[in-house]
Amino acid sequence: MYTMKIGYGPIIDMRYCKGCGTCYDNCPMDVFSWDEEKGIPIVAYPAECCFCCFCEILCPEVAINVRVPVHHLLDFGVRLRAVEQEEGPFAL
Repeated sequence: MYTMKIGYGPIIDMRYCKGCGTCYDNCPMDVFSWDEEKGIPIVAYPAECCFCCFCEILCPEVAINVRVPVHHLLDFGVRLRAVEQEEGPFAL
């Protein structure tokens, strides 16, 4: 079996995640799985993300950022140089 690192989809910042399960319960594509031992969500299937951003919007702790593929950003007219200059845990 081959594995590939996916550069898009949701990212959970575990510094802020409280394990409420809102992302796990509301994701229409079942991108998340649940770690029973730690009581936290895990991004198990990032390639299945449809970029609806429900998880990002509904997270009460603002611990999730959905990375959108570059070709989608270009479709919406996002200037990539502006995105590259952003700083923080969710920057490109």
